[in-house]
Amino acid sequence: MDRRTFIHHGCFACAALMTTSLLNSCASAAPLAATMEGDDLVLAPGAFTAADGTQKSSVVVSNDSLKRPIAVFRDPSGSYHAVLMRCTHRGAELRLTGDRFDCPAHGSAFDAQGAVLKGPASSPLRVLPVREQDGRLRISLKA
Repeated sequence: MDRRTFIHHGCFACAALMTTSLLNSCASAAPLAATMEGDDLVLAPGAFTAADGTQKSSVVVSNDSLKRPIAVFRDPSGSYHAVLMRCTHRGAELRLTGDRFDCPAHGSAFDAQGAVLKGPASSPLRVLPVREQDGRLRISLKA
C-alpha cells in the first residue's frame, strides 16, 4: 500500500470512529412502555430499577395513545412527580438531560419541576399528579 492510500484510509477510519462516538453520545435511552388504565398511565413496579440493580432518579415513559413522552422523577424524599415533555412555546418534544429539559426546536430550557430556565417559552411545563397504588405508580392524565 502506498503512502497516499494509507493516509486516506487512516483519515477515513478516524472520521468514522469520531462520528460513531458523537452519535452514541447524543443517543438517549428508549422510553419505558407504560399501560393505560382509564385516565391513568400506569408504571410497573421496578420502573426505577436499572439493569445493574441501582435506583434511577428519573425515567421517561410513553404509550401509543400519548403524543409526547412523560418524564417521571423520584425525589430524595421518595415522592414522585411527572412532567409532560412538550415545550410550551411551539409544542416540540423535549429532551431530558439529567434534571433539565431542553427544546431542540428553539432552545427553551426547563428544570425538573417544569419551570422555565430559558426562553423563548414563557409558560411552565405541564406537571401531572402521581400516586402510588398497589405497588404501582399511576400518573393522572386527566388533571
